[in-house]
Amino acid sequence: MVARRSQKPRDPARRQRILEAARRHFTQHGFKGTNLDAVAAEAGCAKGALYLEFADKESLLREVVEQSFAAIGARYAEEVMSIASPLERLVATLRFAYRQIEEGKAQLAMIRGWVDEGIARGEIRADIDRDAVPIVIGVLRFAPQHLGMIAELGLFSTERALDALVDVFRAGLAAPKSPPPTKRAGPTPKRRSKR
Repeated sequence: MVARRSQKPRDPARRQRILEAARRHFTQHGFKGTNLDAVAAEAGCAKGALYLEFADKESLLREVVEQSFAAIGARYAEEVMSIASPLERLVATLRFAYRQIEEGKAQLAMIRGWVDEGIARGEIRADIDRDAVPIVIGVLRFAPQHLGMIAELGLFSTERALDALVDVFRAGLAAPKSPPPTKRAGPTPKRRSKR
């Protein structure tokens, strides 16, 4: 289900208060544990006013994550990109990445929420390690760079490798399909024993 998105904030100040409260709640309680009544109360508005700004909890989380990424990008440009030395830019990038752990919690909550939704819909295996899924996605994000080296050697195309990774990832998450009913044949004939 795709949530509709607010075209324009009805009350920009209220919307920002809701986003700040939601960011704290998603970070502390995760997607499932975040209660929109509590977010609205902390933002100083009624729950109905929250729904005037956001269609549902998922669209609220999506905007929290988008704002977080935009803020991270702006800070990165300010703190790292202005450094003249390539060596010091690399060092600053490493330091910057370690400071972003808190920002990443909102994205982790969103991904775990999608896993939970997929389990509830029967699309994702119920026994999946929901905490491992964001880690696997994080690791796979760097696969294209590594696959590029393989492609340069002419061993394997990048697109083919990406398709294979996506297939394996999907198969690992997907709930098993129900087997088709089997037709039962008549009774199995008894074997004669040799004496």
